[in-house]
Amino acid sequence: MNRGCRFAVLFLCLLVCVSAAYGQGRCTMQNIVGTYAFMSTGSSTIVTGAAPIPPHWSALYAPISIVGKFTVYPNGTAKGLYWAIVGTVNFGLTGIDLDATITLNDDCTGTIQYPAGPNQTVQKEDFFVLDNGREIRSVAVQTNVPTGTWVTTAHRINGSCGQHKVHGLYLFDCNSELLALPVPPPNIFAGAFLIRMLVSPGGEYTGTMIGKVGPINTEPGLPVSGNLTVHDDCTAEGTLASPAQPSINLAKGVFFDEGRQGYWLPLVNKFPDDSTSSQLYSYCSITLMDRR
Repeated sequence: MNRGCRFAVLFLCLLVCVSAAYGQGRCTMQNIVGTYAFMSTGSSTIVTGAAPIPPHWSALYAPISIVGKFTVYPNGTAKGLYWAIVGTVNFGLTGIDLDATITLNDDCTGTIQYPAGPNQTVQKEDFFVLDNGREIRSVAVQTNVPTGTWVTTAHRINGSCGQHKVHGLYLFDCNSELLALPVPPPNIFAGAFLIRMLVSPGGEYTGTMIGKVGPINTEPGLPVSGNLTVHDDCTAEGTLASPAQPSINLAKGVFFDEGRQGYWLPLVNKFPDDSTSSQLYSYCSITLMDRR
């Protein structure tokens, strides 16, 4: 075989291997059978007038944030559990059951449908399969609130989880909106935070937070502490406390990739008198920085 033929065969092999690795060829249901952690973020927005301060606009704005997990079965059904905040409605720490049907095309596109909302209206998302089923990305195309929009990223939960897998230095990358502050109107602002946590094998952690809520910066290296409890099914719950607020935040989440990554949803603030308030809107992605 001459050099040109050898190069052509090698090039063809590379094309086939890359296509197989990244799911760009044909897909079957077997490609996506398994359990996934997912996070959906979006909003329902209606513009209602002129902007008070450029470049902002006036709007009735209802953010959407959802974190959960689901399992895809060979018969095209999917079942799971998720936690959600939709506008001013916080569905709490209990979670909501997910019961869906999936249609998958051989070009790695598909549709997932499931009932949701008070009237159990069928909602639909169109999706793409990536990396031979390691990741699924979808966008809402039919929603029970006409102006609702969101995108979903789902990662296959490879390997095991459990408390023994989640320890070391983690980074929580968080976005928040609709946070009421004791500031003259308008007193509702967006926020963004980075929280670095050193998690012990037992789940206790200490860390620091940096970020900003509207016009207010957090103090440099604001100390935080709490506890993470990770279950064998990769779901988790945790607390977060800081000297900057009297309440303790309670959150739910799902880990994947052997505890190296996860999705996190702060849900409830608990005060010293045992009263609670809703965390109106916030979501975080989790990344392991250094296993310790």
